Amino acid sequence: MDSIDLEDENNQKAVVRELLKHDGYTEDQIKKRLSRYEDADMLYEESEDALERLKNIRKKEAEQAAQQQEEAARINAEQQREFFNTVTKDISQLSDIRGIAIPKEDRRALFDYIFKVDQDGVSQYQKDFNKNLSKNLIESAYFTMKADALISSAKKSGESSAADKLRKMLRHSTKNHSTYNADEK
Repeated sequence: MDSIDLEDENNQKAVVRELLKHDGYTEDQIKKRLSRYEDADMLYEESEDALERLKNIRKKEAEQAAQQQEEAARINAEQQREFFNTVTKDISQLSDIRGIAIPKEDRRALFDYIFKVDQDGVSQYQKDFNKNLSKNLIESAYFTMKADALISSAKKSGESSAADKLRKMLRHSTKNHSTYNADEK
């Protein structure tokens, strides 16, 4: 904006037009104003005023944008800090995950797995997760969605499988025992 040549009438009109648009004027209103400024031989003076106002407007817009970016960065940093603190606290208090015991030594390893980053700023968890992003995303979402139902189903399946094995062993044992006793008699 500093290098606009206001000696050129087209530039004068462009500057005034831009300011009037910014102020909410319609295209018809802008044309009428420009025509009046030309007829009154005031276009040059109006363009100077418009240029100064536009410079101030752009400066304020830039300052506001910078403030918004700073505020967004501050909020983002605060959210990251809160998330980190929450996860750290949750891991330190962790004794089990959905009924599966987590040994104390695994807590530190889990923390490091999630948060300890290499020289590229990437954790081992991120590396492992990203190796097959689609599959891991789907599995993670499914386990999150089904959570306790999957654990209950796995327990029931394990219990019935163990019961079936025991039944078969007992049948086999009884059958062998009966055969043994029959042969003895």
